[in-house]
Amino acid sequence: QLCSMGLKEEPVVRFAFEALAWGTYIDTWDAMWEVVRRVDRPNFGVCLDTFNIAGRVWADPASGDGRTPDADMALAESLERLVRTVDVKKVFYVQVVDAEKMEQPLLPGHPFHVDGQPPRMSWSRNARTFLYETDRGAYMPVVEVARVILKGLKYEGWVSMELFSRTMADPDPTVPRSHSQRAIRAWEQLAKELDL
Repeated sequence: QLCSMGLKEEPVVRFAFEALAWGTYIDTWDAMWEVVRRVDRPNFGVCLDTFNIAGRVWADPASGDGRTPDADMALAESLERLVRTVDVKKVFYVQVVDAEKMEQPLLPGHPFHVDGQPPRMSWSRNARTFLYETDRGAYMPVVEVARVILKGLKYEGWVSMELFSRTMADPDPTVPRSHSQRAIRAWEQLAKELDL
């Protein structure tokens, strides 16, 4: 019904569905793609987010090493499936961001832990970084995820440097400017590395 309403608008309103790494029912791009496939409407597509892809398949903030078992193999297989499965015309939006590796597992007693909240959700809200910010703890293979989306799928639409971080709560009036400058640096480095 919502898609039908969007189709009546000029220009047509498109809806981008995003799988969150801590989702109760939909927490992977595979599950999200199945929903989009079943909805089968021209204005219902996906938002592919490097944090949510790598943060579910490859990373685990509650583990000692910050990774899932067989992380590299699991991510490689997931990304191979993504290229074989996803129709780039249904990718409406891409978000590119990394996250800090936790110094201690995000379990009860960790400063970011919230009772009843999945560790990946707490991690997402407090500890994202821009790409290449290893000095800030960035550690996931999000450049490889971005490469698969931007080069493997040949996506050419909107890309945002989405960030959720405790650093955004700093009342310093320079925070918006410094964060936007960090985002620009990350995009420029990614564009150079991927020859975009």
